[in-house]
Amino acid sequence: MKDILKWTVLAGLFAIPFLTLYVENEYFFPFITGKNFWFRIIVDVTLVAYIALALYEPKYRPQWSWILGASGVLLVVMFFANLFGEHPRSSFWSNLERMDGYVSLVHTYLYMLILGSVLKTKQEWTWLLNTSLVAAVLVAIGGLAQYFGIASIIDLYNIGTADSRLDSTLGNAAYMAVYMLFQIFIILWLLTQAKTTQRKVLYIALLPIFIFVLIETGTRGTAVGLAVGALVTTAYIGLFATQFKQFRKYAIGGFVLTMLAISGFVALKDSDMVQNQPNLARIANISLEDLEIRGIIWGMAWEGVKERPLLGWGQSNFNYVFNEQYDPRLYAQEQWFDRAHNIFMDWLIAGGFLGLIAYLSVFAACVYYLLIQPLRNKGAETFTVLERGILLGLLAGYFTHNLVVFDNIVSYIFFAIILGLIHSRVSRPIHAIATKKVDEAIITQAFLPAGMLAVGVIIYFAHLPGMVVASDLINAFNALRPSVEAGVQRPPEGPEAMLGHFTKALERNSFAQQEVAEQVSQQSMGIARAEQVPEELRLAFASTSEAALAQLVVQKPGDARLHVFVASYYRTTNQLERAAAEMAIARKLSPKKQTIINQQGFIELARGQNEAARDFFQTSFDLDTNNLEAREYLAAARLYTGDIEGATALMDSDAARTQFARSEFLVDAVRRVGAEELLTELLAERVVLDPQAAQDWASLSFLYFTQGDTDRAIKTLNQAGELIPTFASTASCIVENIESGAENPEAGC
Repeated sequence: MKDILKWTVLAGLFAIPFLTLYVENEYFFPFITGKNFWFRIIVDVTLVAYIALALYEPKYRPQWSWILGASGVLLVVMFFANLFGEHPRSSFWSNLERMDGYVSLVHTYLYMLILGSVLKTKQEWTWLLNTSLVAAVLVAIGGLAQYFGIASIIDLYNIGTADSRLDSTLGNAAYMAVYMLFQIFIILWLLTQAKTTQRKVLYIALLPIFIFVLIETGTRGTAVGLAVGALVTTAYIGLFATQFKQFRKYAIGGFVLTMLAISGFVALKDSDMVQNQPNLARIANISLEDLEIRGIIWGMAWEGVKERPLLGWGQSNFNYVFNEQYDPRLYAQEQWFDRAHNIFMDWLIAGGFLGLIAYLSVFAACVYYLLIQPLRNKGAETFTVLERGILLGLLAGYFTHNLVVFDNIVSYIFFAIILGLIHSRVSRPIHAIATKKVDEAIITQAFLPAGMLAVGVIIYFAHLPGMVVASDLINAFNALRPSVEAGVQRPPEGPEAMLGHFTKALERNSFAQQEVAEQVSQQSMGIARAEQVPEELRLAFASTSEAALAQLVVQKPGDARLHVFVASYYRTTNQLERAAAEMAIARKLSPKKQTIINQQGFIELARGQNEAARDFFQTSFDLDTNNLEAREYLAAARLYTGDIEGATALMDSDAARTQFARSEFLVDAVRRVGAEELLTELLAERVVLDPQAAQDWASLSFLYFTQGDTDRAIKTLNQAGELIPTFASTASCIVENIESGAENPEAGC
């Protein structure tokens, strides 16, 4: 039994690094959900086997270290932070897009605990890290296939082609970058453990490949993290590795080379060699200005921290702070941030100062064991100086990465591995636990049956509903697509089947309820306009959507995004009074967000209340006059209220002129109110911006014709014919009609 339990535990521990390869295309958010669900399930099953093993064998029981203690304190603090936070359900369970929250935190802690308790020898850790490296090589191959466009490998991996930034089986370039960061330092660790030349050569060969893949993710924070980590590692080994003279020379040389590489890169950052490589250019063009937007977000986060300084808002609740404290200068950015993109601010928001202190104490414990304790007790050889330098560099690089990015399941897993590695070396037995004797009959007849039952219940009631919902959503989308079975193409199931899948997903009442409601409502908006769909089915979609949204509003009060979504649904389905009411609630929750105020203006336009619409657009514009979109909407609203001069006055720069000319919304408003002079100016600008747009040339020439300026009309048509060969014959025909005095110059053309 002991052997079965041990091999079960080892199988779970060694399987988890391979989750980085897992892409579940049958789940919503295929790069996220499959990895997370199976991480949780594997940890749960492994935990039961581990507890039974530890009851049998005291040597596997948890031992004490400050890393274990600090992590435990973090769990306790975050439990109460989430319990008393803004929306506990989101804090504990997160959503399908992130799969974060307290559940992930607990499973990460358990993975670290089991690793640090079961893997006791250097050899066992070498096996695990080599296993991780095998998975990393396969992930890197996927990234290289994206870089070189190798379709066969891309199809085999179930991944998409990367536009420029590599993401492989992780689905996000930032996630790929931090994964490669961990693997680079794992290679360095294994290099110090390697006994054969062949292995050393293999590890050294992998280093530039992984560094290349990291760079080609274009993730600037991680690239800086790699540089910081390399400097920390080489500086530490160079200073303290007196007993490793050869490695010390390598470290000093590495430090100098890293500094030279950084200096050379900075010196050449504007060269064609760098700027012609998109991801190198992205990294090279780092400047303080890049932090301006992040700085605004961090300032908003700080205002939220001041509201709840002790325990924060709970995990996955930054969106409440973002909406409440929204800064109008973010008008051109993502409108629904759910992270502050900074390790300090994210933990301050999630757990307040208690949460941040608890989190930083985990790093502090690592620094104590790796840096302070060796200086205090120089005879201790828990780690070699080489190992300490590599671990310190990794932690420094990871911490630097998190200053501008945020964690995900992959970084959590490998942070847990590093914590488990350190804990396994420094931990000491807890006497009361290590000496406790347990009757084997209790283990086999009581704990194991109860444990297996418990894990089955947890999987069935906690994990399975979310997995099924993730599948339901994909099935719903697939209902409108043709399928291929046994080589035969079959027609789509149709909207009725889609509604059935959505209904099933809603009935499961999982933690993904908001995502399901949003998706069914989005589809309902399209179905409502589809005249070929029977009215009864359109009404069924509408009632399902409204019920789901109404339930969400009750379950999750204070979420501005939710009210915007509800209002958009009502507006699309022409329920304008209800749309206005919902958008007013959203505005109250996020008073300075221009997108919300603009939507209020559009609703008023649809209701025929042009003056009210103008006032909303004016308010939006006044929040930040650099907002060209708000300027455009205000100009249109002024036109609808008869203020042509006021609308024209807003076109006071080249940027505004370009924005106005390209806007179908504004040009349509100009046409509706008959502002010919302004329309002429906009169409003249349009043909300059897009000389191949034949319709714009035709419209401009017709406008000149109606104004009695036939010479300019003919000149415009001749110019269009020269620029657009396919339009030349039509332009000649219209010119002939004008010259012949035809009332309708386009007749017969």
